[in-house]
Amino acid sequence: MDSQLPLRILEAVGLLHRLGYYGLRVLPGMNASGTAWRIVIFNVTEWNFEDEFGDPYNAEERCLYSTAGQNVFNNDIQFPEDVSHVSVAEAILEAMPSLQRGMRQESGNQQYTNWYAMLLSQVHSLTDLPVAYADYFDDSLGWELGWCSRHRVPAPPKHLPAPTLSKRADSDEHYVLELCDQVLEAKRTGQQTFPWLVGDPSAKNGKVKPLPVDGYWAELGVVVEYHERQHTESVPFFDDKITASGRRRGEQRRIYDARKAELIPEHDLKLVIIDFKDFSNKRGKIVRKPAEDLRIVESILAQAMEDPAGNITR
Repeated sequence: MDSQLPLRILEAVGLLHRLGYYGLRVLPGMNASGTAWRIVIFNVTEWNFEDEFGDPYNAEERCLYSTAGQNVFNNDIQFPEDVSHVSVAEAILEAMPSLQRGMRQESGNQQYTNWYAMLLSQVHSLTDLPVAYADYFDDSLGWELGWCSRHRVPAPPKHLPAPTLSKRADSDEHYVLELCDQVLEAKRTGQQTFPWLVGDPSAKNGKVKPLPVDGYWAELGVVVEYHERQHTESVPFFDDKITASGRRRGEQRRIYDARKAELIPEHDLKLVIIDFKDFSNKRGKIVRKPAEDLRIVESILAQAMEDPAGNITR
């Protein structure tokens, strides 16, 4: 039986769109000989405007698959024959740590996600796999559903980034870190990584990935971690899923939080954890009161600066 993984991959991207990971795009096509279907999954934040398709194969974070590899995903993940699209979605998130949930309008990808839902509704079997490019293929006619089927659908909308795309200005994390910038009178480095702060090795290949911090002020030696709802409350859909390291996602998050709390101070940096519960909130989201919220952040940071240990980890 032919591998059903191509269908599960396409379904996984649709699932992640529905869960708020609106930045995902795919580029499917045929290899040079026309004997294997392949696909690359990438984050629209890495779009290269000098390339017609955004140059996804050169993206820093991407997932790859080819039917020539049967059930092997992203070069080293061997899936079982009956793999679910949820498991594939988990693998995509594991391979693309910079991919974040956000507001649909801030992704600059809103029209694309609507288009993708239309495309997915027309893919029912392996004979319907979409093709965006191939040798001697006229892509001006749109994508083909099923290689050599002549069944075309319009090409996806062009990527037009929203002004706030890279800043995630509507997210609570960005809002809180902006308040920290004001209090500290300095500009942070976001998603900073350190060679001594890494995740657990992959159970499959032993590779480790860096654990980025939310905000880092190098000249002050300050690290701020903003804890959203999932750091203290279970998110059932994903928390029970097994990650590449072999742990459940919820357990792994707790371990990584503890690792940051231990290692960051050991490297002479002040660690400040700001929780959504420090603010007026509703259903895990901050009810924004800028003047009041600024005073809250100012108090938390002042306590960290005055503490000889320099760490506020509630």
